[in-house]
Amino acid sequence: KSKTCSDARIALGGVASIPLRAKEAERVLAGREIKDNLLERVIQIASEETSPISDMNASEEYKRELGKILVKRVVIEAWERAKRA
Repeated sequence: KSKTCSDARIALGGVASIPLRAKEAERVLAGREIKDNLLERVIQIASEETSPISDMNASEEYKRELGKILVKRVVIEAWERAKRA
């Protein structure tokens, strides 16, 4: 089995005025083996692609941090599923 990510799509909601795809983060992830240093880079890039605003639900900082956490969880989960397939 290949140890590289053949393709990736990262969609984010609640971290910009409309849902968006973190296209630069997708490009960095695709074609590479998922390791901690790559994962941290992808998370940071995805965060930089967002533009959350503070509102009655949460602050901009909270939304940005939550986005990082969720991107990390989803990439890890997708990678685990792909390894089992």
